[in-house]
Amino acid sequence: MISTLAKASFSYIFRWISYIILALSINIGLAIIYLKNITTMLTGEHLLLGIITIATVIIFPIIWLVLAKKTALFMALFKVVDESIDDLVEYVVDNFLTKDNQGKIKNYDEVMAQQPKIAQKVLGYFFEKVDFFKEAESIMAKKSYSDKELKSKLIANIEEKSFFENLEPSSMNTIYMILSNIGVVVIASRFLS
Repeated sequence: MISTLAKASFSYIFRWISYIILALSINIGLAIIYLKNITTMLTGEHLLLGIITIATVIIFPIIWLVLAKKTALFMALFKVVDESIDDLVEYVVDNFLTKDNQGKIKNYDEVMAQQPKIAQKVLGYFFEKVDFFKEAESIMAKKSYSDKELKSKLIANIEEKSFFENLEPSSMNTIYMILSNIGVVVIASRFLS
């Protein structure tokens, strides 16, 4: 599970940095290309156009930061859950269910607090999508399974129910953000100059 969490951390950091670089590139480029809009505002001409240009190159990077954090986190979480469901189920069974009777949950809050931050986010996302403990209890109600059998039954149930099939992240938000960011200044320049 540690290597899985390391992959998630790397994925998160890589995506976040990529979004930040993209946001800065777009908005610095817009500021340079449409510098005339800003300078004419200072002379009193095209005041609205200058304000829109400045607001766009200042406000959109903030929006990009929020989107970057959210998207990077979602992509990292999805990657872990989708690609490493076996490791994740094993980790949860080993850490959240009691050893003597897997159907009983340890002190959830205490165990969750002991997890690294990235593990808390991954597990929180996982528990939000899968009622894991209910699944474990329903399996254990039928028969007393060993840890290995319980893990394989849980993995099979989770994969069978396809909890994560329709949740794959889309890059459309990024495309919409790029088009919006550039479009505001281009449209304002076209109609207000």
